[in-house]
Amino acid sequence: MKHKIFFLLGTLLILLGGFGYGYTYMLDHRSADSLSAYCDIDFRADTDEHGKISTANLTLQDYRFAGNQLKPVILLVCDNDMYDIKASVRQTPPSYSIAFYNDKTTFKNTNKLFAEFPTETFEAIRQAQVVRVRFTYDNGDAVELPLNEHDLEYWKDQLKDKK
Repeated sequence: MKHKIFFLLGTLLILLGGFGYGYTYMLDHRSADSLSAYCDIDFRADTDEHGKISTANLTLQDYRFAGNQLKPVILLVCDNDMYDIKASVRQTPPSYSIAFYNDKTTFKNTNKLFAEFPTETFEAIRQAQVVRVRFTYDNGDAVELPLNEHDLEYWKDQLKDKK
């Protein structure tokens, strides 16, 4: 009788571990059809005193169970033009509080990337039919996704001079 209980308990633990690993793997290696479907993005452009665009920034937040950190660079692809852009990255460890449960941060690492776009990218984004962003983790995992139509129009609108 004891052997059957230990066998059932062991089998149950193996199944739970397998399902748990499968779930975390699927979340960390999820697929999406656009950048904003994969992670939280915030694109902002600022103007100078003459109404001309002076800076454009992208903030990207990704939530993963894995502890791999983002590399401090993104690849911006505007149609066929590619731009390597240096970035700042920060990882915040997961929250383990069930009392303050948050579906994004509880048990997940928060990876935040901030990139300031060079001025030569402004016109490339304005003219592009497709804009893709690629970011990479230190374990080699890479994510490259296009902006959806709505986000692309938003970026182009942000990059209009405000004269």
